[in-house]
Amino acid sequence: MEQTELLQTVSDRAAADADEESADDATRAVLQTLGERLSEDEAEDLAAQLPGDLSQHLTEGESGQRFSEEEFVSRIDQRMDTTELHGEEAATTVLGTVLEAVDESERAAVVDQLEHYGFGELLAETDADADVNERTPGEY
Repeated sequence: MEQTELLQTVSDRAAADADEESADDATRAVLQTLGERLSEDEAEDLAAQLPGDLSQHLTEGESGQRFSEEEFVSRIDQRMDTTELHGEEAATTVLGTVLEAVDESERAAVVDQLEHYGFGELLAETDADADVNERTPGEY
């Protein structure tokens, strides 16, 4: 998936039908926050599969920070300039789109880490075509 297509998908999926600038802003905020929560290795692996300059957002912060799903959403809200989207909608929309954009083994690795960190509720709300709820442990 190209960067333009990924951002258009985020825009289309947002309940507020966010414009391109809002989709870009939300994507940046989610990726920065996701990069802070994932382990450094996982953030780099995920970044390697993202198009264009989106990958830099995953690796610019300090990886492996410990914070809750609630804090994840709060950080996204604080980082976004747009008022068209709120943190939770941005998180689920962008995360779902990113999970669809990467290969299955990378998707599984990200999902496994997020589930381990207690982000199951957020994952369940994503729009990802990949069914993150019906995998068996160690399936990948």
